[in-house]
Amino acid sequence: MLNMTVKISEKIYDISHTISKDMTVYPGDPEPDFMPYHTKENDNFNVTKIIMGSHTGTHIDAQTHFLNYGNSIDKEPLNKFIGECIIVDFSKKKKIGEGITDSDLKSYFESTKVKENDIILLYTGTSKDCYLGHMDTKHNFTFIEPPAARWIVDNKIKCVGIDTMSIEKYGTKDGVCHDILLSNGVGIIENLNSNLEELCGKRMFLVCLPLSFKGIDGSPSRAILFDIDY
Repeated sequence: MLNMTVKISEKIYDISHTISKDMTVYPGDPEPDFMPYHTKENDNFNVTKIIMGSHTGTHIDAQTHFLNYGNSIDKEPLNKFIGECIIVDFSKKKKIGEGITDSDLKSYFESTKVKENDIILLYTGTSKDCYLGHMDTKHNFTFIEPPAARWIVDNKIKCVGIDTMSIEKYGTKDGVCHDILLSNGVGIIENLNSNLEELCGKRMFLVCLPLSFKGIDGSPSRAILFDIDY
């Protein structure tokens, strides 16, 4: 359910990565490519052919990303990805490459109230380090431990976002965290950008919408935040 009584400010905070040919992608995923298909010179208008993976840049995972059943991205309920959210800062508590545990979440939310159907956005600092080129964050990024995924489900969080390429530890084959969250209807947004850093600790309003690709397992998405006017 959406709380449509909330008042939001006009200022927009963009927390999405710009998709470009030279951007960092998850190891093994296709790199984006843009090719002129029609041109102003030849056709009097421009159309670009775009090639990229379904999990390029800031993106949403559909249930079918890891499950043999459930929603493809065109069937995912959009209200999962719209609503009040809390931006949680783990950049100082966790080294890049470490896992976020249920104890970490419990500790944070002892002093910050979380409500049913809230969204939580996790800032780990990985996005900032990746942008600055400090380390190989393609293979070494902060992730969510399975007990933390269960905590999210148990506390009726409707969606979780993170500023890393995946909620899952790199190299994990079984995808336990994805299975826990997706099988319980929790939305997943991955690869948010480092603009989250300045917003840590705030309760805000998130809008993050995927493209409606029929039968596909995910989609690049534009994630934006608004201040809430109380």
